[in-house]
Amino acid sequence: MKVLIAIHGFPPTYYAGSERAAERIAQWLVAHEHHVEVFTCEKLDEPNLHVDTSTENGIIIHRLNYDLKAGDYFQNLYDDPRIGEAFQQVLAQNTFDVVHVVSGYLLGGQVIHRAKAAGIPVVLTLTEFWFMCFRLNLLKVNNEMCVGPETDEKCMRCILEDQRRFRLPAQKAPTVMDAFWDIAKHAPFAHKQTSGVTRRRETLMEAVAAADVVICPSYFLMNKFKEYGYRMDKAEYLLYGIKQPTAEQREAAIEQRQSDTLRVGYVGQIKVHKGVDVLTNAVMPLLDRGGALNLNLWGTKKGAAKYGNLLEEQTAAYENICWSGSYNANQLWDVLGGFDVLVVPSRWYENSPTVILEAFAMGIPVIATDLGSMPELVKHEVNGLLFEKDNIEDLRAQIQRLLDEPDLLAKLRAGIPSVPTIDDEVGAFYAHYQKLTGEL
Repeated sequence: MKVLIAIHGFPPTYYAGSERAAERIAQWLVAHEHHVEVFTCEKLDEPNLHVDTSTENGIIIHRLNYDLKAGDYFQNLYDDPRIGEAFQQVLAQNTFDVVHVVSGYLLGGQVIHRAKAAGIPVVLTLTEFWFMCFRLNLLKVNNEMCVGPETDEKCMRCILEDQRRFRLPAQKAPTVMDAFWDIAKHAPFAHKQTSGVTRRRETLMEAVAAADVVICPSYFLMNKFKEYGYRMDKAEYLLYGIKQPTAEQREAAIEQRQSDTLRVGYVGQIKVHKGVDVLTNAVMPLLDRGGALNLNLWGTKKGAAKYGNLLEEQTAAYENICWSGSYNANQLWDVLGGFDVLVVPSRWYENSPTVILEAFAMGIPVIATDLGSMPELVKHEVNGLLFEKDNIEDLRAQIQRLLDEPDLLAKLRAGIPSVPTIDDEVGAFYAHYQKLTGEL
């Protein structure tokens, strides 16, 4: 089978969750002797538009280099004809059986509609909220959570507050800005942006509706799109699959569990929306009271150095709080093996965080925010513990339970379910490909 995967970025240049998901699909298909090509964006500030094509590990990769900000920047983010034309040229070079769009960020409706016009079925994997949210993650500029796009005027305000002249007032005086926008929403500049939001919403709704199958890795994500009018009758739930640790790696982790000190861990970006401050503020008083625990935080401060540096300063006096920095994929199981419990304190709607699945694969319970898709994975008092969003005292109480209840950690470990493998995940994708092409 010939499969063309479309993704806004691809390793090794980009290596976040969506990019890793696309890489998993490509590698699995190549390993099973299918022809795989990838269409992706590479440089976004290149004045001379061009596509570089290379073969890497058996995958033919077409990397688009262009200037994202040339012309209408807002429209370019979701409906750029240059992306459609470049994608059309790739389509013309081969006879593809299926196009699989992962995330859709930057690519928008262009790749979906071009594939459909060529008579090629499309599978779309939603990995975040980009089709409904300009900021991808339903977070406002002040990092407050947004429930969703009730009106185009609401999204207009969020988009404009992402600009420098409105950003600081929005962060410092949100009540004043509420009054300002009640009046300013009728101004020509705001009306123009609202019209742009309407076009974006309609365009991306059409794109989702045009896909033959829409894969959602959480029910929360699927229901959120349903709630705001996106067509989800072709949507199916499919949990991410992960590379599994070896038996030796699991055994090594078990051997490290002999200490009387509770080893609390965090893995992820050191950013505000990840709620790292909630975790450090929960742990410090426990250490002040002589709690037998340590906290090890792994992750990069890239893009939020001020926030990360502040947290490091606040915790500098605590020997039992360690900032370990970034890690690479080969270190993952060793990193997780150093924890007794993983904490995911996010203050945004996480969409099936792979780190939870990876912790479970190592037999490590998880304490997570009772928010978004996380309760779908972390079952309170079964395989982990849940706490209220932003509630430092509640998180502290859950950690304290692990210190006070000697049998609780073992009980939670016993409740950890099996975790889907890459074969489970991509094998399910391939079954969809077969149905769409009439092979199954």
